[in-house]
Amino acid sequence: MDPQRIAEELRTQLRERPYWTTAAIVGVGWLLGRSLPLRAVLAVAGIGARAAMAAAVQDVVSDRSRPRAAPNPVQ
Repeated sequence: MDPQRIAEELRTQLRERPYWTTAAIVGVGWLLGRSLPLRAVLAVAGIGARAAMAAAVQDVVSDRSRPRAAPNPVQ
């Protein structure tokens, strides 16, 4: 597999599913290293939380900024 393709897929998954992607990355790191320092786990969790908040805010802003259709007058 191409490393750039893997990186792009991770970015896409992080945007779409920040909590699951963060958990998967932490899990892989745990398996590979057999343990992760607490600071590393907290840093990854913080990044995932920030990404989730950014996605939620973006959804709210985009929902509120969409023009609404005018109601059809009853004739």
